[in-house]
Amino acid sequence: MPRPKMTFTPTQKPVSLMEEVVSWTVGTVVDPFMGSGTTGVACIRQGRPFIGIEIDADYFEVALSRVDEADRSPSLFAV
Repeated sequence: MPRPKMTFTPTQKPVSLMEEVVSWTVGTVVDPFMGSGTTGVACIRQGRPFIGIEIDADYFEVALSRVDEADRSPSLFAV
């Protein structure tokens, strides 16, 4: 099955799904298979600490870009 054009990795999840999963946890979130950084983006949106680990340099660069963009983007729901 072909992937949608807006995906970065073969197993990418929607940020909204990862925000829900992150909300079930407390403390620092560790993603040992960071891929394109979706979990990191979800954590930033929720004000949560995040540690991401990725072995593939290309995916890591995508993740850095996405996490940096999320960090620079103000939240519409900031308190």
